[in-house]
Amino acid sequence: ISAFEVNGGTLFACIFHKTSSAWVARHGLTPDQYQKEFSTWTQKGYRPIEVCGYTSKGVELYAAVWEKSTGPAWSARHGMAASGYQTEFNNHLKNGYQPIRVSGYEVAGKDKYAAIWIKSSEGFMARHALTDINYQAEFENGWYQGMILKHVCGYTSGGAVRFAALWSAGALSSKDATFLDEKITAYMKNSNIPGLSIAVMKDDRLVWAKGYGYSDKSKGELVSPVSTFRIASVSKPITATAIMKLVETGKLKLTDKVFGPSGILGDYCTTAGACIDKANLEKITVQHLLEHTTGWTQDAIWQQYQLNNNDLIKWAVKNYAQTSTPGTNFLYLNFNYFLLGRIIEKKTGQTYENYVKSAIFSQCGITNTYVGAETQALKGPREVIYYPDNNNGNPYDLKTKRMDASGGWVSSPIELLKFAACVDKLPGRRDVLSSATIDVMRTPSKAAGAGNYAKGWMADGGWWMHNGCMSGTLALFVHFPNGISVSMLVNTRPQNDVCTWDGMY
Repeated sequence: ISAFEVNGGTLFACIFHKTSSAWVARHGLTPDQYQKEFSTWTQKGYRPIEVCGYTSKGVELYAAVWEKSTGPAWSARHGMAASGYQTEFNNHLKNGYQPIRVSGYEVAGKDKYAAIWIKSSEGFMARHALTDINYQAEFENGWYQGMILKHVCGYTSGGAVRFAALWSAGALSSKDATFLDEKITAYMKNSNIPGLSIAVMKDDRLVWAKGYGYSDKSKGELVSPVSTFRIASVSKPITATAIMKLVETGKLKLTDKVFGPSGILGDYCTTAGACIDKANLEKITVQHLLEHTTGWTQDAIWQQYQLNNNDLIKWAVKNYAQTSTPGTNFLYLNFNYFLLGRIIEKKTGQTYENYVKSAIFSQCGITNTYVGAETQALKGPREVIYYPDNNNGNPYDLKTKRMDASGGWVSSPIELLKFAACVDKLPGRRDVLSSATIDVMRTPSKAAGAGNYAKGWMADGGWWMHNGCMSGTLALFVHFPNGISVSMLVNTRPQNDVCTWDGMY
């Protein structure tokens, strides 16, 4: 039963179901009348199964239902202020009780609560005083943990919408869920992280996802599993997959030269002195870019922000010499993947972003991953706010459009897992590349210093991953040999984390 006031009158919404149990219902009760009815019926062996607090013309009233029952053990409270409800909630939780009904209502401009608890060992989630945005976030949190919404109460507080809600236990055991919560919240506290989202997949099936903390601290808005974040260099596996798609369809070869008269991007050395190292520049191939073995030691992506893409390339080849022959030494540079983005545009006649969306994401069911805006005002509708630390500058000074192919994508952990499921050779989802092409993409480079870096991925047999970090962002995707994949995104770059998620494992 739900009671609410409209234009000075009281309206009710009710659900009835056929039952053999004896029951009784009352409404329009003042606090004293409700307490009297409560005592009368509980003394006769009835227990409360529904309570709704509301006001009518400023008067505090209650509607309630009692059912004749011998169990389970129960407890009920009403007329509680928000702090009192939280105290009662904590005390009942310690004693093995969980709420089955929570009613929020406003009396004389202040929140009040009525609640019913039962003795139970089953897991649950309870939230109250939620804004509409935060209720949606918590609903999504429950959904992606396998929880079932059992009860929800909408009410007003100071003229604003609020919700109280209860969910049943999720897919994880209470022990496992507690372990994850404690590990993640401790990491966030130690690293001063505002918001984090995580998703877990097993054998191409999403099994658990949850948001923690705030997407917008100033508004108190919570992170949900579908909140979107900048993913920094986790963008590189996306670009690598797009390149390998072009290779697989015959539009590109890994051995194709990038520069020079017959190069994909053309001849940047025609004018005398237009490039500093013509011989080595014209040896660079698509594979060298993928494997970060171009011979450059300086990263032009962060330079000359006033230049457009073509002019940046001109500036880079004129000012940055290669210190080694392409293919011999590994050095991770974002500029390499910037160039791969331009190759995709040259070969497809589309923008980099549009090609990736049409050729890759559309095949994976990915619908809300995009190259991010450079200003907070233009962020996506579910995109988080990015917070700076003292070491890495203002997140909104980054040129995300230039960084598109190297670190410009915005996504959610769930969508990143969808992408991963399209390139993992597991049978759960159809891959966007053939098994042979995926093997080539994940074969580590033989260049000195490459370690396990392949073509857009770090890989070692059944383990493969990529991380990413920049001002306002920390990102991770990792796939383990046991078929479990994990993606995590954060809306700051912690000062005590050097892009390796220190303290998480």
